[in-house]
Amino acid sequence: MSPNLSERRGSMSVRSKNQLAVDAWRERLTMVETSAGALAVLDEGSGEPVVMLHGIPTHSYLWRDVARIVTVSRRAIAPDLLGFGFSDKPEDADLSPMGQADAIDELLDGLGIESYALVGHDYGALVACELLARNPQRVSHLVLTNTSLQRKAWTSTSPLNPLSWLKAPFIGEAAMTVAQPFMLKQAFSVFVAERERLSDETMALYWYPFDNGFDRTLLRLSRNNRLDDDAFHRWKAALYEYKQPGFVVWGALDPTFRLNQAHEIVNLMPDCRFEVFKHSSHFIQEDRPQALGRLIVAFIEGHYQG
Repeated sequence: MSPNLSERRGSMSVRSKNQLAVDAWRERLTMVETSAGALAVLDEGSGEPVVMLHGIPTHSYLWRDVARIVTVSRRAIAPDLLGFGFSDKPEDADLSPMGQADAIDELLDGLGIESYALVGHDYGALVACELLARNPQRVSHLVLTNTSLQRKAWTSTSPLNPLSWLKAPFIGEAAMTVAQPFMLKQAFSVFVAERERLSDETMALYWYPFDNGFDRTLLRLSRNNRLDDDAFHRWKAALYEYKQPGFVVWGALDPTFRLNQAHEIVNLMPDCRFEVFKHSSHFIQEDRPQALGRLIVAFIEGHYQG
């Protein structure tokens, strides 16, 4: 067999394996209709529900190993936000935290869920704060991880701001046109400490949305996300007024959302626990998923000893 033919067959084998991983994950998701579009949802386990919201640029796959721990005793619900992952990507949808909260509210109503523990990461934490501001009585426990309640963290021109480099007309479109899977892996490696977790199959799952309209979601989010001062004031007020237990969990090596951002959130909530993963980065869900899952369950069940 010629080396070129062997290499081609090897490449085809990797692509086939990656496609199988994508197909297997798709089979685990349920499509739930909302007025804004259908949301893809990981909905597994039974018992009291734990709703887990991802951020940018991930989707419910981020929570896969956390969900394995949660579903031992509870129901894990991890939706792909509207415009993300395997969910619909309508061109006219409101992708702001407010628009996402509308869709999540509809999703939870459709699933018959009245009360739930809520976990939010990154942009998903902003959606979680919006849900809390609207209906605090529905949120039995709140967990926030690696995010910011400072507007400038989301609107700055820092290269570590995931939206900053897409804002400029034409430049953003050009960047998305030339984007390749290996570039996404390089980007993830900045935010994941345990880089062996970024296998070909894992990166195939994270890349899949980019081949299916997610580039337009990112461009729209970078230019029209409704992240104004009023929104952040409302979310901070909701945390300050929240009477139930709160938990802030942080990856200390996060290059974007530093520990001072965590301390601000902790100080806002009247009844808040705080846990730092010293050797984890932005994506604790990749660096320490089992430990994160155990912490979430222990906190909800009242067994957490910080």
